[in-house]
Amino acid sequence: MGKIPIRRGINFGDTLEAPYEGAWGGHIIKDEYFKLIKDAGFDHVRIPIKWSVYTQKEYPYSIEKRIFDRVDHLIEEGFKNSLYIVINIHHYDEIMEEPLREKDRFLAIWRQISEHYKDYPDQLYFELLNEPTYNLNSDLWNQFLKEAVEVIRKTNPERKIIIGPDNWNNLYNLPKLEIPENDKNIIVTFHYYNPFPFTHQGAGWVKVNLPVGVKWLGTEEEKKDVERELDMAVDWAKEHGDIPLYMGEFGAYSKADMESRVRWTDFVARSAEKRGIAWAYWEFYSGFGVFDSEKNEWRKPLLKALIPETKI
Repeated sequence: MGKIPIRRGINFGDTLEAPYEGAWGGHIIKDEYFKLIKDAGFDHVRIPIKWSVYTQKEYPYSIEKRIFDRVDHLIEEGFKNSLYIVINIHHYDEIMEEPLREKDRFLAIWRQISEHYKDYPDQLYFELLNEPTYNLNSDLWNQFLKEAVEVIRKTNPERKIIIGPDNWNNLYNLPKLEIPENDKNIIVTFHYYNPFPFTHQGAGWVKVNLPVGVKWLGTEEEKKDVERELDMAVDWAKEHGDIPLYMGEFGAYSKADMESRVRWTDFVARSAEKRGIAWAYWEFYSGFGVFDSEKNEWRKPLLKALIPETKI
């Protein structure tokens, strides 16, 4: 499978993809977090961003300067600490509900982002859209992503672009994904939260009530399920010209017991690495967090599950 420079990353979740930074749990990205992340052994950060809340609803769909200023600063802090940075469009709710109405706005957002960052180093990656779903089905999404890549390539001919399948970046939907041919700088992402009743137990935002107390014991059957699903993604990538794979989100919510979370996280991370799949844990300091921002310290069992050789 194709190789990329990134290997192990972390998401700044519940921050810039909120209605405003600090809206969810008071989470603000502090400059010193980048050094903490680098020193722990990670090589990149994924920054989910709700660009739509800073973008005009009508033509010319201008993006507010203040979000560019903030994202510029965070990218620079990442670069100062020798980290790669992935920026995406996250929680763009309107495009999931009325995709055709939002298409021009979506492309305009990428036109502005691409122009703004065209001279930035290769260590900055673009991710087109987090978890396309609902009315943005695979047929529409394939058309949208094709046009978005064309927009980006006008100003960023060799920038790494990350694209994932519909239905919440579900690896089972990889066969429906159509990616531009002859573009050597495409990375394909999927998100991994299986088994969902374990990883999302007690999560208030999930529409079905998932009871707390589900354990992940690391039985042979449980491990085989993970390996089988990751192998599906690898097989698809090989069939499509050895496209690099990126597990851009995976994690188990804090309502699960820590021992199960550690077992699952370690097994999923190692299984991805064995298959050459880069990953980014969801997430740094919120409900899935590997860092306790109140105590200002790593949750070491989780950190060691992610980076076994960490010096922290």
